[in-house]
Amino acid sequence: MKVDTKRFERRVTTRSKGRHLRLAVLALLAATATVLLAGCGTDVDENGGGGQMARAAEGGPGGERMIPVSARIAVTEALEVTLRGSTNLKAQETVEVIPKQGGLVATIHHEEGDRVQENQVLARLDDEEWRLQAAQARARAQSASERASRARALAELDLISEQEVGNLVSDSAVAASDLELAELRVRNAEIRSPIAGVVTHRYIERGSQVGTTNPAFEVADLDRLEAQVAVPERQAARVQVGQAARILVQEGGEPIATGRVERIRPVVDPESGTVQVTISVSAREDTRLRPGQFVNVDIVTETLGDRITLPRTAVLVDGAVPRVFVVRDGRALEREVSLGYSRGDRIEIASGLEPGDTVVVVGQDNLRPNAPVRLMELDGAPVDGSD
Repeated sequence: MKVDTKRFERRVTTRSKGRHLRLAVLALLAATATVLLAGCGTDVDENGGGGQMARAAEGGPGGERMIPVSARIAVTEALEVTLRGSTNLKAQETVEVIPKQGGLVATIHHEEGDRVQENQVLARLDDEEWRLQAAQARARAQSASERASRARALAELDLISEQEVGNLVSDSAVAASDLELAELRVRNAEIRSPIAGVVTHRYIERGSQVGTTNPAFEVADLDRLEAQVAVPERQAARVQVGQAARILVQEGGEPIATGRVERIRPVVDPESGTVQVTISVSAREDTRLRPGQFVNVDIVTETLGDRITLPRTAVLVDGAVPRVFVVRDGRALEREVSLGYSRGDRIEIASGLEPGDTVVVVGQDNLRPNAPVRLMELDGAPVDGSD
């Protein structure tokens, strides 16, 4: 019997390829099942347990899920009642330095930002002509004075009349006045600062012509600032001269300077219905304060003692009555509270809490009454066993 060897070789090769294909498919299915099983498992740490949040959610009594929260112990403290206003700061004293006479600017001695003293020279005008005039006036005055002196001596010898002496004395006085005027022109060639402060603007250039109508510089006392706050008429009675004020540059931030109520305008602005309150601010407390800067001003109108305050976020106001959650025996208890004054991000709890209550400040949105909780932080410090 004759065997077709070529057909037999093809059949063996086909069977071998089919076997390899089936093995590859089985390996792929096994790998896919392993990935799916791994995805359905839980995230565990090196010790075989869950992470911090998994431990925080371990089952409580009866197998209930424990909700992680942070809390604070309610304590009483002094609460400052404030009246908020916003405005732009301004220097208490700002002057525009106007030249006392017109002329050509010869030199500039100070630039914007320079601190200067009272009567310090800021710039100088070309004074060559005025100095020559002063020299001429000085010579005339000296000559007139000498003639008057000789006339007095001659009058004693009856060699000259009293009228002539009087005329010469008068001429001497006029010449002395002309000298003073000429010397004043020389002095006025110096543009001086009338106050101590900082040069905030320079309006002139070297070589420019200046007059007596436009300012050459502006100088402000940046060490003494003030804030003019418009207080609503119905709130004006709460403000008194001498009350303290807090200056803030960021909403919700800490005060960076203090102030004092200096004066209260005795009339109401009929257009805005407000009363202007002027508050002095010491800029030396913080160099960030500058004239023109927008700030918030909290006028301290009253200080209340022994008040419980909480962060605003701790109070739930999604219902008809504000409420908070307190922790007792590992469970969250809901408390209805009434609110009082507020300052920044804190608010007074007028009733509903007692000093010593443990109040939830983070995580309260996930709570329900009588839910088991796990304290992760208390008064900002981690609770033992929470990490």
